[in-house]
Parts: sequence; structure tokens; C-alpha cells
Amino acid sequence: MTRIHQNLTLNGFAKQLCSEQLGSDLGRVGYKFVSNMLAGIHRTRSVNLTDIAKGLDENIRLHATHKRLSRNLDNPALAARLSNRLLRLGAAKVRSDTRLIVHLNELNKKYARKVEFLPEPGLDSKAGFKVCEIIASDPGSETYTPLLATVWSDKVPGYSSDTEEIKKAMHRVARATGGRGMFYFDDHSIDGDSLLPIMKESGLNFIVMLGGTEIDVLYRNEICSLQTLVESVETPYGRTMFKLIPEGAAGTTKNTDIDLFLHAGALAIKLPDCDRSLRLIALKTKNRFVGQIETPMLTSESNLRSRKALMGLVESFLSIQDVLTAHQSLRDSFNPASFRVLTYNRLQLLMTLLQGVIHYEVAMAGNVSVGEHLFSVTPHDGDINRTYFLPRQQRA
Repeated sequence: MTRIHQNLTLNGFAKQLCSEQLGSDLGRVGYKFVSNMLAGIHRTRSVNLTDIAKGLDENIRLHATHKRLSRNLDNPALAARLSNRLLRLGAAKVRSDTRLIVHLNELNKKYARKVEFLPEPGLDSKAGFKVCEIIASDPGSETYTPLLATVWSDKVPGYSSDTEEIKKAMHRVARATGGRGMFYFDDHSIDGDSLLPIMKESGLNFIVMLGGTEIDVLYRNEICSLQTLVESVETPYGRTMFKLIPEGAAGTTKNTDIDLFLHAGALAIKLPDCDRSLRLIALKTKNRFVGQIETPMLTSESNLRSRKALMGLVESFLSIQDVLTAHQSLRDSFNPASFRVLTYNRLQLLMTLLQGVIHYEVAMAGNVSVGEHLFSVTPHDGDINRTYFLPRQQRA
């Protein structure tokens, strides 16, 4: 694809985003600013305003371009309108079985001190904003669609907790999708304890893995430890899967493929002080080197009576890390922490515009797809260490 064709395509996306198709027309000034920012971020792979201004290569002084972009970024109303429009575009593709993956990351500014509402640096001398991203991906799909990205810190007026910020983002997505889809919480970035209030919300369907989280649940009207209960659950359904451990992870010196026997079962439980009926999925993994590990999962899905339903949901959850790896690689290619704006309003709009560029590259240009799958029903290819023997016909 040539640069000219890319620019025309991105310009068309900017027109769609600013048009009356998604709300009241943003006007010529609003369109020019949005179009310039999308083009600048896309060309330079940066959210730094100086880089963006250089990338626009306008026939005026660089300082004048930078000043114009900075002035127009101070527009919280535009940030809200663009965020809603991007959400509306993505939500139109969400089906009843779509995964709505909830993920947290941080924008760390190690040496910054003057950014509005920036938290105090911790022991590691980092200070940053939290970002909650929700992306949609259908089971078995090799791509995804960004839906929403929200930014906050504990210094922002009205802040009460990270849990409340996550809950607000989820409710926005649920309203936009008409309740379609199920929320999948990324257990690598979200602490299980902080999700307890969200699990009690009857309008939010979800699944979460709670390894390492100690909570009590109600089973047959008795309070039980979740970890103790999961050990006693019968697990009638199972299959062998292969997990790829990348080089450097868990002390490995080479990519390693581990054969795991996964077996699972489910039973009905409730959370204390909550009438909502949930299902505990006991996921047990067995390998001759590490023995058996029991991991609890909680979900609002009640139809888990068949092998296809239960194991399908488990495998769907295990594959969200493949989607997140692809998304994080794309997002990090823009180095979001390189922002150099001093006000929270400018930061919000800047991150919304970055989400717009990511939406274009994934959903419009089709330049991004999910890469290698960490969990697979067949052995991973390549010259890698294995904890099993390949059949003779598959050996190199």
C-alpha cells in the first residue's frame, strides 16, 4: 500500500469519524484538527506533539503548528465526543459471543513533576496514569476491534477507586453494545480482589481467572474458601493442550513447549451478600514435571452443562493473551508514555486520538492480526525445547 493511498484511506476514516453519521457534525475546524492529529500520529508512530508537528510538514514555522495542536487538544468535550464515536463504531461489530477484553496498563512519567494530576512517584521513582482499555474479539478470530480507552489517576477530582473507574468503562461499553458480548478480565493486569464489586453487578456478564486470590463464596448456603472448594470440584471434561513458554520467561533459555492435560468442571455458587448466581469453574492442569495445579475461575455464564460449552469457554479465555500481545505490540509502537502535555484534558484527548489511529490500523486498514498462539491444541512448530516427544513423522 503506497503512502498516498494510506493517507487517503486515513483521511476518509477521519471524515467518517467527524461526520453526522456518528453524531452532530464537528465542523471544518474540528475535522481539520482531528485529521491532522490522526495523520501525524500515524506517520510518526508517536504521541509527542513536536514529532506530530514535524510529521505534518506544514509550510509554516514548527512552533506555530505545535502551538495550534496544543491549543486544540485542550477540549474535553471533543475528547468525549470522539471517544463515544469510536465506541459506537466498534460496538456495531459486537455479537452475543464476542469477548470484551478488559485490560489495564500505565503511562509512566519517571521524571515528570508538572503534569496535572500526576500521582507522586512510588519507591521505584515512577509516577503514572492508569489506562483501562476494552477491546472486542470474536472467539477464533485473528483480529480485534478497540472499543474504549479511559485515563485517570488517584489525583483526578472525583476519583474514588480503580474499581469504580473500571466499572464506569464497562457500563459505557455495555450500553453501547446493548448488553451483547461478555467481559473477559485480563488477570495479568487486574487484581482479582478489586473485581469483587463488579462481579456483583447483575447487568455485567463476565469471566475471570482468580489464581492467587483468596475470597470466600457461598456453596449450598455455607461459606467456603474459594481455593478449598476448587480442589473438591469434579472435572469430567478434559483435553491435552500445548503451552508455549517464550525464551526468558520462567528462566527458560529457549522457547519451550509444555504439554498440559487440562480438565475442568463447574458448580453453582454465590458471593456473600449477593443474590446473583455465578458458576465456579475449576480448571486443573497436569504435567509430569510440575504435577497438578488447581485454578479457580468465576463466570456469570450458567449454560456450562456440556463439554463444548465448558471447554469452549475455558479455551476462549486462555486465548485472550494472544489478542492482548498483538494489541500491546501495536500500542507500544507509538510509545504512549512519550506524551509531553501538561494538562489532564489534553492527555485525555491525545489518548483518544491514539485510540482512533489504532482503530484505523486494526479495523480499517487490516494491518494487524493475532500472532502465535501461546495455547494450542497441536504442538507448536519450530526448533524449540519440548516436554514431550513428537510423533516420528513430525520430527525434523
